Amino acid sequence: MLSRMVKDGDTFIVFDLEWNQPIPGKEYGFDVSALTGEIIEIGAEKLVYSGGTLISKGIFSCDIKPACYRSIHYHVKKVTHKTNADLAKGIPFPVAYKKFREFMGDDAILAGWGNSDPDMLKMNLKFFGLDDKLGMFFLDVQPLFSVFSTEKGRQRSVEFAVDYYNVPKEESFHSATSDAKYTAQILRNIFDRNQTSEVLSVISSSSVNCDIKREYTTVGSACERAPQALSMVSGFNCKCPVCGLPFEIKIEPFRIRKSLYALYNCKTDGEFFGRTRIKKNKDGKYYAAAVLRFATQPDYFLVASKKEEFEKFGSEGEPVKKEEPAEDGEDVATKSTQFDET
Repeated sequence: MLSRMVKDGDTFIVFDLEWNQPIPGKEYGFDVSALTGEIIEIGAEKLVYSGGTLISKGIFSCDIKPACYRSIHYHVKKVTHKTNADLAKGIPFPVAYKKFREFMGDDAILAGWGNSDPDMLKMNLKFFGLDDKLGMFFLDVQPLFSVFSTEKGRQRSVEFAVDYYNVPKEESFHSATSDAKYTAQILRNIFDRNQTSEVLSVISSSSVNCDIKREYTTVGSACERAPQALSMVSGFNCKCPVCGLPFEIKIEPFRIRKSLYALYNCKTDGEFFGRTRIKKNKDGKYYAAAVLRFATQPDYFLVASKKEEFEKFGSEGEPVKKEEPAEDGEDVATKSTQFDET
């Protein structure tokens, strides 16, 4: 499933999507869970790997006219600044995707910031009756940046990484095309500023097959106390979500602030990275959100760095500056341990 080796001449398609959402309370003639977001823009930059560097070979930009969610969701409007009139200017999704496939070619490596875009693309393909098999590997640049920067173990935004590398801000953010171009710049900086062999090693063990389910999630019931909330998802972290066999524990679950981390192994399906987060709902009750995913190189690094932090500072973790988030924003899982409610 993993191990996509990179060689001279390989193509990276760094892409980004923007999508509209169903309006709360509005009735639709289909189950909205089958289309939680309808793509309204695809942006991409093509990079070709040659001798340790990435060379830009073109930009793809396409606005898409939605067929289902034709009114802009207020949150999408706030982030993208698109209007209902903008949505009407695009082309149909099937036509846009055909153009995008032609731009990508047959054997590219998809790349993006965060891992939600490939799943959203596949959801739209399936909903509109198109072949949802992408036949490509995907590289999440966000944890790759974390590995090769001083922001180890943290989940940062595209804009943060742009500032980190002093990339000129010539375009606004939250446009699929501009965000794809910025992510491509970040990926190029990662190659240019680090040893090629190290970058290629991490990429080869971090790229995942787009057509294989790689993350498994669960959310427990709301409880009065945090330990009770953890017990609601403890069974989820005991066995492989693929084959159901009991896990071997590679790294025992440990807590940093409100998250539990662990590393598991399945004799059949390989190693899984896990994290469980304790949250509060609007009623002030606790619930646990747990995720298991096939472990990649950034995951091993994250577990190791968090474990080092835990051994040095304990469960409260390293003191966090006020302007920084207390947690990286991932949703990943682990086995329950004792958890206080502070």
